[in-house]
Amino acid sequence: MRERLLVYATAGWFAVMVAVHALVFEPMADGQKAPDSRFGGYTYDAFAGWAGALDPSERLSFLRWHSGFLDFVFPVLLMAALFTLMLAALRQFERFRRQPSWIRTMVPLVLIAPYGLFDYLENGLVAEMLRGTTPINEVSVGLAATYTVLKFGAVAIAFSGTAVFWFVARRQKPV
Repeated sequence: MRERLLVYATAGWFAVMVAVHALVFEPMADGQKAPDSRFGGYTYDAFAGWAGALDPSERLSFLRWHSGFLDFVFPVLLMAALFTLMLAALRQFERFRRQPSWIRTMVPLVLIAPYGLFDYLENGLVAEMLRGTTPINEVSVGLAATYTVLKFGAVAIAFSGTAVFWFVARRQKPV
């Protein structure tokens, strides 16, 4: 039950984020997608164009609602949902259930935590650039873009690990 509730809450939160981006943030940025939604990263020119399309009040709105609220909560929800799903799948393995509790906790954490780390690093750096405390230059944008790519790679690993554990657990059950 807990797994479903977290999955539904995460999916709902994600849907709200997508809607807010499509209906509010993209129109503010002249139709440009926010950098953190670009799977393959972004260039300095793309980031500078997006940031330049936002006036100071729009930057503040993005920082408050996206960085400070929506995309601050989402990684925690997604990590919690993936953690509980992965743990539920792993509990179906007798050998896993016999492991010490710290191992049972660490296995999902090792597969899920990198996503959260890279997402928060990315969000923080983008926010610092929008605030003007970090300059928007090739180096800072390159680092933020790297965090974006690593975030998407890490979440793909977390989803894949969860799916593999569920698939193997289902296959080992007697028919």
